[in-house]
Amino acid sequence: MFAQWVRRVTAWRLAPFSWHAFAFAAVCVAIAVGVRIGIGLINPSALTFASYFPAVLVSALVAGLPSGIFAILLSIMSADWLFVRSDRDWPLDLLNYAFFVLVCAFIVGVAQAYRRAVANYQAEERQKNLMLRELEHRGKNTFQVVESIVVQTLHDDKAKADVITGRIRAVSSTNDIISHADNLQPDLRTLIRSKFEPFGQFRANLDGSDVRLPPDVARNLSLVFHELVTNAIKHGALSRPEGRVEIGWSSDA
Repeated sequence: MFAQWVRRVTAWRLAPFSWHAFAFAAVCVAIAVGVRIGIGLINPSALTFASYFPAVLVSALVAGLPSGIFAILLSIMSADWLFVRSDRDWPLDLLNYAFFVLVCAFIVGVAQAYRRAVANYQAEERQKNLMLRELEHRGKNTFQVVESIVVQTLHDDKAKADVITGRIRAVSSTNDIISHADNLQPDLRTLIRSKFEPFGQFRANLDGSDVRLPPDVARNLSLVFHELVTNAIKHGALSRPEGRVEIGWSSDA
């Protein structure tokens, strides 16, 4: 739960050293002051800096190191002005301030490391997606070359050429679906629907649970579905305008 909250917070990132970052830190500290005042109404002897730690954490996560340091300074100044007694105990107060600064320094350091890890991960994801798009483009070109070779080789047997090129296109379209699927695992419904696209209107009733397919399984099933749909178009229910097919499946997982 906390990890999900951190991911949502860091998804909204402000540029360090921008006025938005410092303004965000000021707002976080202001909220911490309001919370501390509310706590003080219930328990006047509550810890002085109790509400400031989350403000420093959120500031550092969202806006980076400068915002976190700024939040620490604002927290010390506001707490000293609003919540420290006039008859203060200097040794104890200095120890309290030192402990707050040390803990906040650790919080800011962890937040900065997390932001850096997220930035590196996002950069790697962009690089991976770029490579996937390049591989997808090269794969399409390869399939087109193979299809052209088949057509030229079997120019005197168009029926056989159509069968082979249809299978090639089935695998190629499946690769496109795989590359755009979450975790490279396409949904079974999406895979089935894609086999009907070359023939126009989708005319099937699908009945089954959501199933994610590994890439190799998806490619093998793609060829099976292509053959079944092709046969239904030529010889089965889909050879008639009003015809439909029933497709159902179940999963033990």
